[in-house]
Amino acid sequence: MVETQLKFREILADRLEGLEEGSNPALFFSLLGAAFLYGILHAAGPGHRKTIIFSLLLSRKTKWYEPLAASFLSVGIHGGTAVLLILFFQLIFRSIRSTEVQNVSSWLEGISYTLLMILALWFLLRRHKHHHDREANSNIYGTLAASSFFPCPGVIMIMTFSTALGIMKTGILAVISLSAGMGVTISLAAYLAYFGRESLFLLLKQKEHIVERTTLLLEKGSYLFLFLFSLWMAYPFFRTIIPI
Repeated sequence: MVETQLKFREILADRLEGLEEGSNPALFFSLLGAAFLYGILHAAGPGHRKTIIFSLLLSRKTKWYEPLAASFLSVGIHGGTAVLLILFFQLIFRSIRSTEVQNVSSWLEGISYTLLMILALWFLLRRHKHHHDREANSNIYGTLAASSFFPCPGVIMIMTFSTALGIMKTGILAVISLSAGMGVTISLAAYLAYFGRESLFLLLKQKEHIVERTTLLLEKGSYLFLFLFSLWMAYPFFRTIIPI
């Protein structure tokens, strides 16, 4: 998969270089198609909110469209943060220095996971305190938004290259296509959690006391897993700010 992603990155670079030379509709749509496919593969790798979305959707009952909405909200913020970061360096410093982008990205990622860790712990304690309260479920959109405010490396690559070539608007359109591809992959993980939960409770439909107990265990287990996962992901960030 890594080799395939590298090939797609080369294709994207070639398309962007070709578009720098002049208008070419066929090349432009080829760029968007390659970006979309790259987004599908890129999101299939580690990270990209799949674990977080899966845990959150497993922990609460949702409507049929919420996994899709949650997935595209997450990738929209994830990609949008990268675009804004590149625009910031371009407009403020008139140049893009890769080391500075990397440093800011690392800080944003560390802060995001730290915030998510705190939220997961708060939801876990709140759910334990109000274990009979069905309204104690967390707001999935707010939690995902808080965990997605760090830039996507794939988007940074496209934006950095397109900005250097002077075709930033084309780069932003490619980013939108890439984000749509990522949304497809992440939606699959989201619906896996959604249908898994629905199937489980369909089997337990006639046993209300078991359903309530299972619901509570699923929610607490998901929040605990989310807390531990966020702690693990934020650990390198803690090492940089707290000498050990």
